[in-house]
Amino acid sequence: MSTNLVKEAVEVAIEKTEPVVRKAKDVAEAAAKKAEPALEAVKHAGKQVAAVFVPEVYVQFANRQFDSAVLVDRCKEDFKAKHPSTLIRSCKLYIKPEDNMVYYVINDIEDKLAL
Repeated sequence: MSTNLVKEAVEVAIEKTEPVVRKAKDVAEAAAKKAEPALEAVKHAGKQVAAVFVPEVYVQFANRQFDSAVLVDRCKEDFKAKHPSTLIRSCKLYIKPEDNMVYYVINDIEDKLAL
């Protein structure tokens, strides 16, 4: 007889807690639906931050045009060829079309390349 009392007590407990559990589940689902727009906004903002603005800079002189990004890459390659184990920490370019040269300073080391 005591097992019947335990079973009845468990059934009563289930009946009384089931509506509370359903309500908690409904509240959690509603909160998740309300949070979706915020999550989408965060994802969108992250994509905007990831799309870093990179300006395109060109130097024009005497009917010639030089892309600064290409010159930066060429100077870095030249530096790496001459200093293979050195990590590049800084890079400055001085473009002098009238001399047909680009002078660069990488990590306080000066050098030059022909345009």
